[in-house]
Amino acid sequence: MTFGRNIRRLRWDAGIRTQRGLADLLGVPQPQVSDWENDRYGTLETMTLVRIAKGLRCSVDQLLAGIDADYDRVRESRGTRAAETAGDDGYSRRPCAAPACAANRHCADIPVVAEGGGSWRILDDARRSGGADVVQWVSRPPDLSDPDAYGVRIRSDAMLPAYRPNTVAIVAPGRRVQGGDEVYAALASGERLIRQTQPVRGGFLLQAYNRAYRTRVVDRKDVLGMDVVVSSRLARF
Repeated sequence: MTFGRNIRRLRWDAGIRTQRGLADLLGVPQPQVSDWENDRYGTLETMTLVRIAKGLRCSVDQLLAGIDADYDRVRESRGTRAAETAGDDGYSRRPCAAPACAANRHCADIPVVAEGGGSWRILDDARRSGGADVVQWVSRPPDLSDPDAYGVRIRSDAMLPAYRPNTVAIVAPGRRVQGGDEVYAALASGERLIRQTQPVRGGFLLQAYNRAYRTRVVDRKDVLGMDVVVSSRLARF
């Protein structure tokens, strides 16, 4: 297995039939996608891997699976450790407070709230409330360094087919929001929802992938904040 073969396979799995289609989605030249798929590239930066993963609706782990045996062993170990943190109710346990575990990214150190629950800057809210709004703890993706990262368990079908209910979206508050990003938005109305965003004059366009939901234009003053969604995974129960 190679990185190029992984991209080609995942592109087809995502329903993107041409390299041009992926190039347009990512905003890169088609020859660059060709170079990726034919393994004509140097080492890719983490942000490039994240960008490709977002476009293909997959994880960085899936992009790198089978390429490096050492990486696969670390990934498998991380999955085993994450499973070991699950309690009898299926939820991941709160991370260990021991200093050794605090430095170990295999520990489940990211709090997860239900979509619409809690509020913007979930991690701060969880600390103030003693974790009352946290429904789950999950392990940190290996390429995510944001210390304030948190997760949102999807409730609605507004973002189908990319995010189905019970998916956990991983959010990085430290990431600067750009047009086309998927965000967890906090609105003055009290709504907390995941949408794709585009800046427009005086505000933001919030778009669901499910066409049953209308696209909204929200005034800038009515947006309390937006945090960028960087990856997703299935929720544990």
